[in-house]
Amino acid sequence: MTTTTPNSTSPQPSSTAAQALAAAGDAESARDVGALDDAAKQAALRLGASKKGLVERLIYGPLPETGELQSGAVAASRMDTDAGDEVMAAALGSLERGEAFTADGKLSAALRKAVADAGGYGFTVPEEFGGKEREYTQLALIEEEMAANGLGPLAVEISGELTIGAGSLLAYGTEAQKKTFLPLVSEGQLMAFGLTEVGIGVNAKKVRAYVEPDPSGFGYRLFAQGDRNKLWITNATHGSLVGIVARIGQTGKKVGLFVTRLPEKDIRKQDGKDHEFWCQSSNTGAFTANFNSRIHFDNFPLKQDQEIPADGVEVLFYCLRMGRCMLAAMSAGYQRMFAADASAYANGREGVGGQVIKHELPRQHLGKMLGGALMSRALSHLSLRQDKQGVDLAGLRDLTKSAAATSALEAQIACERVLGGRSFDKTSRVHDARHNMHVFGVVEGEDDLILMGMVKDVTDGFTTKYMAGMLGVLQSLNVDPDGKPLPRDERILRITPSTVINKPGKVVTATRRLLGNGSFWKLAGWITGNAVVELLRLPGRLVPTNLCPRFQLLPKELRGYARFAERRLRWLRWAYLGINLHFQLELTRAQIPLQRLGKVMELLVSILATAHHAASTRDQSQIRVAALQCEQLMTRVQGMKLLTGLWQMDRLRKHVANVGQDIEKGQSTLLQDVKPQAFAHPFEPAPPKKRR
Repeated sequence: MTTTTPNSTSPQPSSTAAQALAAAGDAESARDVGALDDAAKQAALRLGASKKGLVERLIYGPLPETGELQSGAVAASRMDTDAGDEVMAAALGSLERGEAFTADGKLSAALRKAVADAGGYGFTVPEEFGGKEREYTQLALIEEEMAANGLGPLAVEISGELTIGAGSLLAYGTEAQKKTFLPLVSEGQLMAFGLTEVGIGVNAKKVRAYVEPDPSGFGYRLFAQGDRNKLWITNATHGSLVGIVARIGQTGKKVGLFVTRLPEKDIRKQDGKDHEFWCQSSNTGAFTANFNSRIHFDNFPLKQDQEIPADGVEVLFYCLRMGRCMLAAMSAGYQRMFAADASAYANGREGVGGQVIKHELPRQHLGKMLGGALMSRALSHLSLRQDKQGVDLAGLRDLTKSAAATSALEAQIACERVLGGRSFDKTSRVHDARHNMHVFGVVEGEDDLILMGMVKDVTDGFTTKYMAGMLGVLQSLNVDPDGKPLPRDERILRITPSTVINKPGKVVTATRRLLGNGSFWKLAGWITGNAVVELLRLPGRLVPTNLCPRFQLLPKELRGYARFAERRLRWLRWAYLGINLHFQLELTRAQIPLQRLGKVMELLVSILATAHHAASTRDQSQIRVAALQCEQLMTRVQGMKLLTGLWQMDRLRKHVANVGQDIEKGQSTLLQDVKPQAFAHPFEPAPPKKRR
């Protein structure tokens, strides 16, 4: 869909979110969001997802069947575990022999060889390329068990190897590239994905590393110097394989992907070479047992056949869905590890008034660890099954990652509450895991930001169909008769009572245009139709949950939570509408309400997934854990106000803006006389934006 403004000669971005940003005057963000949306759509087409996402259907209908909600757990229970058992036996055998880690705490070559010989590094790679050709759900089971048994760094390494490393080759590589590189991956050679840079995070459209045609006419030359260096690249080391995301041409718009093997040692121009390369530790305190590197390229040669024929951003979207599912599986394992160590301590430790395990607070902490583990597993398995069945993972992949990462950090803290000072002992695996639990919420996208992206994905269909009218009207008010954008201080982002008083002419114009807009009447029809349906549903609220056929397959302990989650998820359609009507075009800048809405979606879907997963296992101890987790999640949902908190959010955003402006202008007295430390990896700050 394209929207044009009066006397405008250029089409606006196709993405509804991008159109809103453009109408609000943020052209740069509009371009970025539009490009990312286009890449995500292309990745979805490559995946062949033919069914609307689960989260969107839970909110806007039609409601998914109970069997679909339990499909992840059912599929996992029917998996052939022989191959996974062999990999785990090799990994645990190495751990028990004391050879899994080197003296400085790194994963050892002996561990890698044992796991590679058992097929761990090629677990999901097709047999024709030397792999085991197993499903990702089976890989998730292995990843969880590794993390649960103190081998979380190995799970991190293999996850990166197979999801975004080999995954990019399997989906987009040429046959020659697959035949060349996938057997090496299956043998246990590491493969990294070089996206993030010193000056750029995970926004692939912002990468500044670039390639230029080789003067010889064969291939390219790669330039990634200074703050263009690739940074925080897990699995990257001398001699490893790596997929490099780089711009085609220094000022080019296309982003490409190149797969190559890194040299075995650093290369310097002073040694008589025409190019330069070095690889060094990124000096991060997380993933310390893994290779995590900063990589420098200057005029580095790449062969023509090393270019993967695809847009690098599209490849990233394609592969991240599996990475987020594996992160949730690892999170489940880490939380089981915390619970195991904390429960052993609580059972053996004599505290005030008897054993620690006898007291209520330690039990609550243990329940939080186990509940987070079960929830993370449920979301991982459900997401993987949805992907296998051709369901669009938009929404579900993001909240799965956010929920799992959040619960892992909360479980770490809960474990510390039980273990006390012992959790900080340098030989404790709980201590070793601390940095990783913090970084889980940042890798592959910072949780709050991906929740806002999740809201956009889930509501995009509704916004495009029903809210475009308001968007187009407000957009038309923000241009002059020649179609040029008005100055920022003259734009209207919200029509409020003060707007009616201060700019009555524009309000009359907006009202006239809105009443003549077809999508406005579509929205009016949607509101009327859905209001009638909700009124007809009201008598059903009086029916006891135990008598509702939809919840009969759930244990009695979990039925009420599932019903609560489904009812609240349906209500979110009204919450999103209310947020739109309240903030209008300013919603493009209002991150707090979108993050809060995304968090409520996350909590409600987590309740539903946890309840149905536990129900399908028929394991009473897991059902009890699920009931406790659902109760705690429900309490958090009830404390997060959406429609009734709109004006409170306005106040909150005003306070946030005031404090932010003080910091931005250097006027925060609490920061005076405190000299900031220099950045570990300095980058060139973005130039100040020119005011129009």
